[in-house]
Order: sequence, then C-alpha cells, then structure tokens
Amino acid sequence: MKCRNDSYRRPGIPGVLLAPFLAAMFGSAAGAQQCTVKPASIPLGQTVRLSCEVPATTARLKGRTVRLFKQTDGAWLGLMPVAVADVPGTYPIEFLAEDGTSVASVSLTIRKTIFPSQNVVLAPQIEALHSTPEEMQTLTTFRDSVSDVKYWEDPLVAPLPGCVISPFGVKRLHNGKPTGEFHAGIDQRASDGTPIRAVAAGIVKIVQPFNVLGGTVAIDHGQGLETMYLHMSKLNVEAGARVNQGDVIGYVGATGRANGPHLHWVVYVNGVPVNPQQWVTLKPCGAAKTKLKGK
Repeated sequence: MKCRNDSYRRPGIPGVLLAPFLAAMFGSAAGAQQCTVKPASIPLGQTVRLSCEVPATTARLKGRTVRLFKQTDGAWLGLMPVAVADVPGTYPIEFLAEDGTSVASVSLTIRKTIFPSQNVVLAPQIEALHSTPEEMQTLTTFRDSVSDVKYWEDPLVAPLPGCVISPFGVKRLHNGKPTGEFHAGIDQRASDGTPIRAVAAGIVKIVQPFNVLGGTVAIDHGQGLETMYLHMSKLNVEAGARVNQGDVIGYVGATGRANGPHLHWVVYVNGVPVNPQQWVTLKPCGAAKTKLKGK
C-alpha cells in the first residue's frame, strides 16, 4: 500500500506545485513586511521615506526609479519624490534587489492636491530675463547627480527665520499673465544682507550668478537630497567646499528675477523639486503672503 501526503493539496493545484506556490505567496508577504513606505498616503509635491530590512538597491514608482543606500545599522534607505504633476491614485512601490528581482511591493496613495494661483508684479526689464542654455545645463547636471555619501541628518533647519511669503506649488502669474509654471520652492521674507545658512551638511556644487536665479548656491547633501538658494547679494562659499548645518553660505539680496530682497530656496529629492515645508517648519506671513516677491 502506497502512502500519500495530501497535506499540501488544494483544489485545482497539484500537490507537487502547491508547496512552491505557498512559499512564493508567504515570501512576498514577508518581503512587504520588511520594506516600508512612510507616509503611506501623501499629497502631491512631497517625499516618501523608503526603508528595507533586506537588501534592496532601487525602488520604482510608475516610471520613476530611485536608489536605496545601505546604512551603518544595516537598513536600506531611500527617498521617493512625488512630483506636483503626478496623477493622484494608489500605486505600488516596487523594491528591487541588485539583480533586478522584486524584493517587495508596498502601496502608496497619492492624494489630490489643489494649489492656488498667485501673481507676481515684475518690472519689464526683470520679467524679460531668461536662462542661457549653459545655465540650464549646469542646473540639470546638478539635479541629475546622486552621490553615495549621506551628509544630512534629521531634522533640517530653516536657512533663515523669516516667514513664508510664497509657498511651494502655487501656480505663478507674472503681471497677471499665466506662466504655465509652478513655484518649485518657497520664498521667505528677509531684509537685504540677512545671512543664509545651510539647512544640512553637504558638498557645495554651484556658486555663481544666473540671469533668472541671481546669485545662487547649490548643495549636495547626499543620497538623493539637494538644496539650492537663490537671489543672493553675496556668495560666501566656494564650489567643492564641505559645509556643516548652519554655516553661512551667502546673504539675502534681490538679484536675478526678483523685485525685492527675499530668499527663494528649493529642496530636490532625486532631481524632483518637493515641498521644503515637509522638511522644516515655517510660518506664513499672514496678510503679507499675497504680496509676492521674486520668482
């Protein structure tokens, strides 16, 4: 008499195939438990923190792929940006091993987000300023670079104490005319000559005047996080320098496409501009917020 083990049988699935089926099913669930996304629900223009306890070198959200980096505690961490132009909905973030195989898949909900419109009054000669192809290439090279060393730590600090006169994401009008652009950073109120400080440690990549951006400093903080500070009257660092959080990198001005002294600064996560107010706490200027200054 032959003995038969039916403990792994299931209707419609041969017993010899059921064990691998169960292993794959439970293995996938275990992988999902070892990889997380925070927050799991997010508005447009913000950043998702990715974490895996198992080796995962990249993560993919629709057509966007970012790197994860092994930390000193053994965890794999990365940053996934959600762009202002992304389509709201629920999507999987797929975590991939170095050989491209899937380690886990975790759902992310992108919420519908309404950004208001705001008008900026500019003198004709200021509105007429345009970036050169060389300037655009310099900015693209900066945004597209991702370095391996992490210099930044939470929390970031505000570059200066001024309130917000123009928030992230607003649809920009110049002299009442739509530009088709959104505000990729935030503007903080500050008087001419106010010191501007690095929000985190990093390596200075750009120190130069631009036609539209004015006096500009850009810092690579490592592992996908970068910041840029615009319209400065004076630049206080050199390209290639290592800066610490709180170091003075320049001074507030009104250079470039600006109609008064203020600081416009941008946070890039893996090349995508995201809302700085997810990273630092800043107060709006109240009634003054409707009197916008600068790009």
